[in-house]
Amino acid sequence: MHSYQLELCDLRVAFRTEAGPERVERARKYVDELYSQIRGQGGQLGRDRLLTILLIGLADDILQMKEQHSKADDRLDELLNSLKESGTGS
Repeated sequence: MHSYQLELCDLRVAFRTEAGPERVERARKYVDELYSQIRGQGGQLGRDRLLTILLIGLADDILQMKEQHSKADDRLDELLNSLKESGTGS
């Protein structure tokens, strides 16, 4: 398990994870970019509100991706069943 200490969203955070340094850095950069965009549009909002907006936005993105993934899985299952029924999937 890796230990990290990062500056993220105007905060110093420390945590441990199985994710490697490259993956953590990609995530840190992505979150910081989103935070900067929200901060630029948010006027005088405090950090807590900005982080809440960021969190809701990320959660919405994840839920949308899960829904898309589920629909793609369902479509693949339909196609697989169709191939099996037509006898070309054997």
